[in-house]
Amino acid sequence: MTELLSAASQINISTDQIHPIKETLKALEDKFLIVVVGEFNAGKSSFVNVLLNTELLEEGVTPTTANIQLIRYGENTQVSLIEDWGVSIQMPSPLLDSISFVDTPGTNTIIAEHEILTNWFLPKADLVIFLSSADRPYSESENKFLLNIKEWGKKIIIVLNKIDLIQTQQEIERVINFVKENADKQLKCDVPVFAVSSKIAKQARKEASEGLWNQSGFSLLEKYIQEKLDESVRFQLKMDSSLRIGERLAKQCLNLLTGELMFYQEDQELANSIQSQVQIYQKDMQNEIDRSIKEIDSIFFEIEKQGAIYFENLFRAKNIPNIMKKEKNQIAFQEQVLKNLPTEIERKTTDIVEMIYTQQQQMTQSFRKQIETRKTQFPGTEISTREQIERSSLLQKMQASIDEMLEKMEHDMAANIGMKHIQTAVTTALAIEVSAIGVGAALTIIATTVAADILSIVAAFWIGIAGFLVLPYYRKKSQKEFENQMTEIKLRLTDSLTKEFRLEIDSQVDHLNQAIQPFQRFIQSAMNRVQAQIQQITAIMNQISEIDKDL
Repeated sequence: MTELLSAASQINISTDQIHPIKETLKALEDKFLIVVVGEFNAGKSSFVNVLLNTELLEEGVTPTTANIQLIRYGENTQVSLIEDWGVSIQMPSPLLDSISFVDTPGTNTIIAEHEILTNWFLPKADLVIFLSSADRPYSESENKFLLNIKEWGKKIIIVLNKIDLIQTQQEIERVINFVKENADKQLKCDVPVFAVSSKIAKQARKEASEGLWNQSGFSLLEKYIQEKLDESVRFQLKMDSSLRIGERLAKQCLNLLTGELMFYQEDQELANSIQSQVQIYQKDMQNEIDRSIKEIDSIFFEIEKQGAIYFENLFRAKNIPNIMKKEKNQIAFQEQVLKNLPTEIERKTTDIVEMIYTQQQQMTQSFRKQIETRKTQFPGTEISTREQIERSSLLQKMQASIDEMLEKMEHDMAANIGMKHIQTAVTTALAIEVSAIGVGAALTIIATTVAADILSIVAAFWIGIAGFLVLPYYRKKSQKEFENQMTEIKLRLTDSLTKEFRLEIDSQVDHLNQAIQPFQRFIQSAMNRVQAQIQQITAIMNQISEIDKDL
């Protein structure tokens, strides 16, 4: 019980739920405790007066017992007020040598505090005697209260008082059977039922009449208390009562912890979902970049193919005079070889930028919506206020970081940062500033320059050693040289573009991961704590089961 109290104190469980275990710990050091409960006007005080052969407890037809009355053994009769809950009575009754009694307010009294006090005191009980009036036995409200007692795992005895109001013994037996059947069915256990008359019992005490005492039904009840509830049984009931209180609290703790764990698991699902989406985004973007780079490769391949055709046609005898015409050859090269292919490359690079920013915008807006939705989902009482504040703060920070990313992206789009990535890649790869002329124009200039340089070399040699025999050689040489140089340009450009685009993607992914990680760490830490607490409470419940077996 002490281990359980310590474990429960580390959980965000209410004081009202922990209070019974504290009272149980105190009760373990005390005598066997019988708590008498029932609706007002059932004759509880009168019943206890008869059982203890006293008139100390006030009797009446109204809810007279406004306080809980704890009756213990004492050499001298003494009554004292106890702050918070009621009255302590000490008296020299033989029955009180090993047993203490509690007389409680009516469970349905018009005084609201009565029911609260009764419920507050129930955890102390080792045995509950429930009084019902024989003229209105086992009502719906009584059944409801008995089920509440059963939830505490208490041993229950039902006493039907005022059987003197019933005319025949046959009718008394019928009422007893009615109560017994209903109680056994509703409480799902064997409930002892006794029928008594406090009125006849008082008369028996007064006249010292054994016949009236037997007629009152108290002889059977007294015998049950003295013989059936011997020291061994009382010990077992007391231990069992304590274990049921412990089991109840342990289950409450486990329910609370399970709810807390489930809530944190939902938080973890959010974080994992975002991280998974980020990974998918990164992979998809890399695949899209690779696909777009392959399309750029195919455009370069087309340029190389058209270049080969161009040099094939140029290096023919009828075109020898044209080899010397630089400007005409450049125009022809651009018309026959380049066509609109450099512009296609520029469009492809622009498409990559647009795709990256579009996907990034859609993804971050989706994340923001998911976080906003989760922020409105609050746990119950299972999570402490401190942790709720910390969780809300981390969710807010994660959302703020993503908002910051969205703002940066909108700024980058407005500032055309994506095109600057392309310009950086082209400048790095081709050593040419493209900010003013564009990627397509830059590639046109470079490709045209390559072709012009090749023709210049050929033309210079042709002037020096004219001859038709060298035309096939220089045709092949020019085709190969153009292919090699365009391949080198392509590799430098595509490598540089790939690097720039992946750096942008990796930067986005890194920013998102950094936004998620503090929340993930908090959730993981909280889940580890809760799982450890569940293991601890489960171990205590296993101990309870072992003690049950021993009992």
